Amino acid sequence: MERSGTVDKAVRALEALRESGGSASLAELAARLGMPKATLHRLLASLAAHALVEQDGEGRYRLGVGLIRLGLGAQGLDPVARVARPEIERAARAFGETFFLVAARGGRLVVLDKAEGTGLLRAAPTVGAEVPVDVTASGRLYLAHAPELVGAPAAAPAAQRAAQRAAKRGHDINEGEWIDGLTVIAAPVLARGGLHGCIACAAAAQSLRGERRDAAVRHTREVAERVARALQGEDRRSTA
Repeated sequence: MERSGTVDKAVRALEALRESGGSASLAELAARLGMPKATLHRLLASLAAHALVEQDGEGRYRLGVGLIRLGLGAQGLDPVARVARPEIERAARAFGETFFLVAARGGRLVVLDKAEGTGLLRAAPTVGAEVPVDVTASGRLYLAHAPELVGAPAAAPAAQRAAQRAAKRGHDINEGEWIDGLTVIAAPVLARGGLHGCIACAAAAQSLRGERRDAAVRHTREVAERVARALQGEDRRSTA
């Protein structure tokens, strides 16, 4: 597929602003991107016209509210995110830990939505973050059920064996393999004859032990099953 150089530069600029952790000057962005300041200034002016970037009183650039509008719009139109949202919110309130919706989009595994628990811990990752396939519970479930969706049809033998065990159990557990000190339990959303995402529960490792861990597995699987049933129900309504 032919790519637009201007669009690529714009996306790189937006990513650089995201990675800056707040705001950045034109000179800082130009140095980071290896782009002439005049070219970058014109690009940022176009993005600012659509509220995709903003300038503060000191002339520094930051991400704009237009990106929130686009992001929430895309999330609201996603059928899996739409039906999963109330379920992960309900689970986060009831169980007190953070619940995620993770799904394959564009050949990558990403966090589509997140509902924070009632405790003090705010578990990473953030919405939109890419999730590695080989060292996460959701990734192994994708390896088991739909490796072609995450660009990993030929994973290493050890990863394949772990994926097969996860599929047999109906869930998988990641204990600090990706984020140190964080335990994540994931269950697949299986509907319409395929995998549409994973529901994940994340908490500090010391809080998910014994009966609490068993309860987390149960909650996560139940949420995934409810989302799957909701997707099936939407199919029936759309063909009625």
